[in-house]
Amino acid sequence: MRTFLKIFTVIALILVFFACGKKEVVVSLEKEGVEYKVGDQVSFYYPKDFTLDTNSENKQIIRFIKDEEVITYTTIQDDTDNKLEDMPELYAGQLEEDGASEVGYKTEKIDSGLKIYEFTGIFEATGIKFEHVVYFTDQATYDFAYLAPQEVYDENIPVILQYLQSLTVHHYS
Repeated sequence: MRTFLKIFTVIALILVFFACGKKEVVVSLEKEGVEYKVGDQVSFYYPKDFTLDTNSENKQIIRFIKDEEVITYTTIQDDTDNKLEDMPELYAGQLEEDGASEVGYKTEKIDSGLKIYEFTGIFEATGIKFEHVVYFTDQATYDFAYLAPQEVYDENIPVILQYLQSLTVHHYS
């Protein structure tokens, strides 16, 4: 009887652990997303339920929208003499100058082989949280970002991050 009780307790604990844990959702980018190509140099996927915003006044920024959520992509040409290793700090500083707080970043190598920086933070004045996946080169900064109200962001970022990490920059010699 004691053995049965021990086994039952272990099984119950395992079930509780898995029932309470947040389930990780893996996205099939090719099936659930749309590939977008910027010329022949950059490509990425965005979710099918987002729509390309053709009404944007700033034609340098490509925007995809869904209700209160926005995904943006932009290439920023770099004609400065800034060193590549200084770019993450300068980028974080620019986000803070634009009104963001709690700005942080980390590096990661994504499936395309790029070493990217993931910047996170919040615009306190609006309650908009963001995640920027940024790839720096000596010639340009490639920025793929997600912005949404805090509660929407918190709910959707595990899935959206998979799209953000689909960024591919093709280098030609």
